[in-house]
Amino acid sequence: MKRTHTEPSNTAHPETAVAPVYTQSQLSALFNQGWLHIINQRWKQAEKIFATIEAQNTSYEKDGTTARALRRKAKFEQIATDALSTGELATALSAFQQADDFIHANEVFQLLTIQELETKAEQALVAGHCQQAAWVYDHLLTDYPEHEKASVWHIKKEQCWDSAMLPFFVVGVQALEKQQWRAAYQAFAQILTIDPFFRTDGRSAASLSEMARKEVVLQADQLLRQGQVHQALNAYREVGHAARIENVDEFLRLRQREEQTAAELEAEGKWQEAATKYTYLATLYYDENGRTQWQEAVERCQENQKLTNLYEQGMNAFNKKRWQEAARAFEQLLKLQPEYQVGETPVRKLHRAARWRSVANQFLSQTNSPPQINTGRLS
Repeated sequence: MKRTHTEPSNTAHPETAVAPVYTQSQLSALFNQGWLHIINQRWKQAEKIFATIEAQNTSYEKDGTTARALRRKAKFEQIATDALSTGELATALSAFQQADDFIHANEVFQLLTIQELETKAEQALVAGHCQQAAWVYDHLLTDYPEHEKASVWHIKKEQCWDSAMLPFFVVGVQALEKQQWRAAYQAFAQILTIDPFFRTDGRSAASLSEMARKEVVLQADQLLRQGQVHQALNAYREVGHAARIENVDEFLRLRQREEQTAAELEAEGKWQEAATKYTYLATLYYDENGRTQWQEAVERCQENQKLTNLYEQGMNAFNKKRWQEAARAFEQLLKLQPEYQVGETPVRKLHRAARWRSVANQFLSQTNSPPQINTGRLS
């Protein structure tokens, strides 16, 4: 080991510690010794050795690694270790990141995340938000299924769900007692969505839900018989009765199609066919108002058919100059519909012409001298 030679001086100087000077082989040996401390996680010893090397050569490097980097790593590893021992996870996480120790940083990050989630669950429970707390515990179980606390989280989650579901169960039972079947079904459905096997006080939410569901279906059937088809359909949908929903949907499609066809036939003046359709439509309505609506349409079409028959009968007789027969037909038609008209000629004018021609024929047959009548245009 070399020592620095100094000349004697009369000037007083304070004592100064002279740092030893190491050869390259000695620095290499120190570096290896420091590296061994790092491997064995003796961070303080490692930091001290690498600080010694750095004091002599700030850029000392071996095998691509500098003494400065290893000193810094040892320093932050020690800080992280101390922080972990006192439960300061945030400080430990930051130190591990500074030390480029990403494996331990990830482990601490998980611990920190778990700690935050557990705190969040506990705060939710204190605030009475049991369902929110259950979701947090479920999150923990999903992300960390192998964690040593997994069984504890599972128990707490079940307890939270029980506490969260109990109010719905009470509401459902009270609704059953009041025969409010739809409200009861909805309350139990809230429970079964989360826990299909929920039960308390020896009673199963699933069995009570099915009881309420049957009553809702019976009520919907009654609504259907009363003609309240859409209300019934809504009730079937609430309880998910697929068969009833399909039947009612098909019924509504059929009824709409028949209504459209009947209206088109009536617009085209096909009275008999329209009346037949309206008669069928009357059978597709359960309520009196619905049946009355289409029965009135049947009567309207039958009336129009009768008018058409009288008009055609009158015109057929008129064209064949059977005036008396034509006059009778037009007279019956006018009693039913005084303003009846087809084309440009009102029936009242046809009736008047047929009646005068009938009278003229009678005079001709008796006197061979017909009276003067208007033989001009009918219109």
